[in-house]
Amino acid sequence: MYTAPDRLFHRDMVLLLVATVGALANYALLLPVAPLWAAEGGASEALVGTITGAMMATTVLTQLSMGWIFRIATLRQMIVVGSLLLGVATPAYLASTAVVPLVLISGVRGVGFALVVVAGAALAAELAPAGKLATATGVYGVAAGLPNVVALPAGVWLAQTWGFAPMFITASVLAVLAVPLAFAISGGRSHAESGSGSGHLPMRTWAKFLAPTAVFAATAVALGGAMTFVPIAVPDPGTATVSLFALSALMVLGRLLAGRIGDRVRAGRLLLPAAVISAIGMLGVALTTGAEAGALTVMAAAVFGFGFGAVQNDSLVTVMTRAGRNGLGTASTVWNIAYDGGVGIGAVLLGVVVAASNYTWGFAVLAIAIAAFAPVAFRLGRPSGRATPGSGAR
Repeated sequence: MYTAPDRLFHRDMVLLLVATVGALANYALLLPVAPLWAAEGGASEALVGTITGAMMATTVLTQLSMGWIFRIATLRQMIVVGSLLLGVATPAYLASTAVVPLVLISGVRGVGFALVVVAGAALAAELAPAGKLATATGVYGVAAGLPNVVALPAGVWLAQTWGFAPMFITASVLAVLAVPLAFAISGGRSHAESGSGSGHLPMRTWAKFLAPTAVFAATAVALGGAMTFVPIAVPDPGTATVSLFALSALMVLGRLLAGRIGDRVRAGRLLLPAAVISAIGMLGVALTTGAEAGALTVMAAAVFGFGFGAVQNDSLVTVMTRAGRNGLGTASTVWNIAYDGGVGIGAVLLGVVVAASNYTWGFAVLAIAIAAFAPVAFRLGRPSGRATPGSGAR
């Protein structure tokens, strides 16, 4: 049985963190660029959204199959295969700008992405030294979030300055480099062996996690729409790049701050103010992307990112609290489904709305969707449960 060393940054943990950065940098670089590539080929807004939607759809389908996957593969093997799928599939984008092949390629990458994020979070917990589970998952959350801060805006800049081909090759190399790093990890039992996985997700599980994941999913829908269409909706490429950077950086800050505050308040208490902040930020994006707003667009994206990060952390803490220690794996799977499913739905939804109206109305619909779940967030914030230390898995 694997026993992690006493120190946090031991060999296997460092390998996991670096591999995570490489694999998820591939995801973050291409999240806004793959739709931009389709738009360059003449795809309509409605079809552009299906690129991200396809990736998130296969991500969620893979996550729904985790009970079976946990029984046939170790966590380390899942990260190896997931990184390989991300890296090998990426250069195939260069073959065509037609929507159908781009959707198929994105679908393959979605399978790889699901394997990496679910197994990575579970492996971080397994590699945690005794008594440092929250710290270890928090550090893993930073490693998973950093690619969004740097690579999300960098992908647009690289594509627009170097060209799409060098950008796709760079993203591919980063994911492939994660393969030997993950393979070198000596820990990584299967999730089933570690006692936190089960073969399926029963209806009572969904009911228990429905409220917090619904609030989080609403903000994830907005995130998916923003990351897919801000590069297309904002007239100035520089403003689009800085806006994505601000959104990503403030996501990490919001998550870290919510975790610190969450150590002292009840789980779910931060969901309402965080959701309100994210809705205000998205409304600001709606009011500024159609004009040469510049700094105002950047500020609005930053406000949304901060609110999203706080919702992200507190919703995860809430589902973990409701799951109990024996249900953490299932809780993580459900939470990740809400995250990735929301991102995919947001990309498709915004594309459909924009095709029927304009970007202002499209982003406004996303803000309204977040606000619609404010009553749910309010109920979750009322005294009814015990507090738990905040930590993050992704």
